[in-house]
This record gives sequence, C-alpha cells and structure tokens, in this order.
Amino acid sequence: MSFPHDPETVPPAQPQNRGCAITGLVAGAVVLLLLAAGAVWYVLDRDAPDNGAYDAAPECSVGETDVLDELMPGYELEFEEPLGSPQDPYGSGRQCRWAIPGGPGEEVPSAATLVVVAAPDPGGETIAEATFDATVSGQDTTPVADLGDEAVAWTARDRFVFACVGIRVSNLYAEACYGTAADYSAYGYGDEDRTTERAEEYARSVVTALPAPDRAY
Repeated sequence: MSFPHDPETVPPAQPQNRGCAITGLVAGAVVLLLLAAGAVWYVLDRDAPDNGAYDAAPECSVGETDVLDELMPGYELEFEEPLGSPQDPYGSGRQCRWAIPGGPGEEVPSAATLVVVAAPDPGGETIAEATFDATVSGQDTTPVADLGDEAVAWTARDRFVFACVGIRVSNLYAEACYGTAADYSAYGYGDEDRTTERAEEYARSVVTALPAPDRAY
C-alpha cells in the first residue's frame, strides 16, 4: 500500500506515534525463519565437521556502535529478547531494537534492529550457512562484498522504507536492519538507496564490533 506524501512538508513536531513498530516485524519474521530453517538443517547436517568459531551470540550492546549514534542520535533500546537456547537445534541468540524517542524533537521516526544467533556444534558453521540461505531466500537480495563470510542486502516498504543486511560469520547469523521515514508522519518513504547504504554501514560496524572468536577461526 502506498501513501501520499509531500517531501517538502514536514510538521514542526514529531507525534507520539513514531511509526517504528514496523521494524519489529523484521525481527519477528527472522525468528520464524530461524526456527524452521534451523530445525530442518540440524537433522540433515548435525554430523558435519565444520564446527563454528563462537560458543555464544553477543549481547545487544554489540549493536550500539558509533554508526548507530550517527544514524539515530539519542536512540533508546526498546527491547532485548533472547532467542532459543544452547540446546535448540538452530542455536541461541537475541533480537534487539532501538528507536528514536517519541514526542517533539528534531529527528524523524527511525529504528534499527539486530538479530544474532550462534548455531551449535557439531556442524555449527553448516547450520549457520543453511540458516543464512533459508532466511534470505525469500528476499530480492544483492550481494554485499567484504562483509563476514557471506552477506546480502534487501529493502522493503510498509509504513516506511527499511533495509536489512544478512550476514554469516562462521557459525553466527546476524541481521542488521535500519529504517526511517521521510518526515514526522512516519508515512512518507525515505530514499531507498540512501537507506540501504546506511543499513550496510551499520551492518559493517556491528561485524567490526563482534568479540574475538572463542576458538581458532
């Protein structure tokens, strides 16, 4: 669905409805795909020898990078939720979401999300590869060079445009998303190419901030 929007007209104050909830749908969809993909591929590849480099996924603080500060000054962590457990076939990790606070301000509605999951051994790297493939397969993706072991980006539109980058680093699957509206109404679409560039910049900062591997990699 599209919404009429005049990019020249920006209300003087930001309404309480930030329009940021849409990025929560990104994380929710990823969780469902992780559950399905991980369970199937663990059965197929549990004896694979390519064990992963990470024993656990990092905390949400790994996503609070300098780039996030630049993209969303004054952001707040809206939620940090665990995903799975070390006993689950797809592994365990967490999903996080940051957003610009509501109320009057100079910033238009925007949000960032991060999902990171560490696949278990044996075969952790193979499981993460399968999770990556299954999670991004339903998107119209473009490759992202020199980011982790493999990475792709895609965009989508709902109440506003958002962009995501899916990345695999050894047995970690991470998905970093950034979305912004064109004005305070949260219905105007921002520039898609620029949003994608910002999402990729944010994804790179997250990978750079990853802790050192727990094992030789």
